[in-house]
Order: sequence, then structure tokens, then C-alpha cells
Amino acid sequence: MTIAGNQGQNVYPFPDNYPDTSFPQPVPAPEVDPDDAGTLISVQYSYLWQPVLMAAVDQLRNPATWQGDHDDIILALDRATNLKDLLQIPVVIAPTPFWDDESDVEDSEPADMQPWYGQVSNPEAPAGELDFVESVALWFFTGIVALATFEVGGIAPAVVFHTTVEKFIILQKRGDAAQTIRFVIDGEDAKFVNTAPYSPGDIISTPLVTPVTGGDHTLMMIQTA
Repeated sequence: MTIAGNQGQNVYPFPDNYPDTSFPQPVPAPEVDPDDAGTLISVQYSYLWQPVLMAAVDQLRNPATWQGDHDDIILALDRATNLKDLLQIPVVIAPTPFWDDESDVEDSEPADMQPWYGQVSNPEAPAGELDFVESVALWFFTGIVALATFEVGGIAPAVVFHTTVEKFIILQKRGDAAQTIRFVIDGEDAKFVNTAPYSPGDIISTPLVTPVTGGDHTLMMIQTA
């Protein structure tokens, strides 16, 4: 029996609480794939909630959820399955290693959309022989700060990006351990900065100038011992 005065009070721990479906009637399905190019959002949640979330998403794999004919419903179910798969893939958000000005210091991109963070296996090699490989495996990101695992087994964290600017200043925050930062511009060593004289947390300012003028330039920063 339903009491009219209690309609709409289907909230725990209401004593006459009754189970309700997520979709009392079929709804129109989104017209794009869950990973369709355009505006995408990144969501973070505890991995302990993943089994519960996956069970909840299964409601979208119920044919009764969707409006449309047979083909429409099959397409919606396929896309819902794709969404369930996407929600189980970790996404690394990597902040840009450079700031154009004070208004865009929070720029970031998914790890597979940016080529800056990587590593070299031969950090002591001549500048023209460095083997930079794009990877975020040695990097950890907290807020807009990028932290690198110190050189392990000959592998050194590195950052590289391309620019048309010929004079610029690199700002780096000194970590807990002292190290040397090697700057390479257009395949030539530009500067070595020893962070030992600075205190942890200090901002180190390094002015750099490209060896030649005009055209595009490549800057690589390598964290060495």
C-alpha cells in the first residue's frame, strides 16, 4: 500500500522505503562514443570503489534503459560497454613543464597527449648522442609540480620541448637531494647547474640562450647525479 502523503520520500531509512530503478522509463542514448574526440573529462576515485562503480554502470548495459529500435539499443549497449572499459583505465594527467605567463600555470594534458616528459639511458653521453624516449614512468605529478625519480640503473629523467624562443629563463625547484641539471639546446650542451649550493625548496633561475638564431629550437633538461 502506498500512502499519498509519503510519495517522493524514497530515502533511507524511511520505514516504507521501496527499491526504485535507475531509469523508470527508457531514455535516449548519447549520440557519440564515450571516448569521442571533443570535450573529455578526467575523473579520479578510490580504486576501492571500482567494483561498486562497475556494477552501477551495468545498469547502462540493460536494454530496457534505452529508447529506440533494435539497432539503436545495440549501439547504446556497445557504447556503454566501452564506457565501462574506459572507467577502468588509469589516466595520468601531466602538467606542462613550462608556463607562458602567470595565467596558464595550471595547463595540463593526458600523458598520451604530451611529448615532454621522458628519460635517457645515457645521461653522460655527448649532447648529440642522447637517446631521449617519451615516457612518464619516472615522473610523479602533484598539483602543477613534476617530481622525478632520481637516476636509477643509468636511466635519467628528462624533459624536452620545442620552441621558437631564443632567450628564456628556466625556473626549477630544488628537491631534497642535490643533483646536477644538464641543459642541452639544439644538440649542444648549454649549461650544467649544480643544485647543491641551494636549499631544498629554493627556486633556481637559469637563463639560457640558443646557440643559433632563427627557426625552431629543442631544449632538453636531464637530471643527472
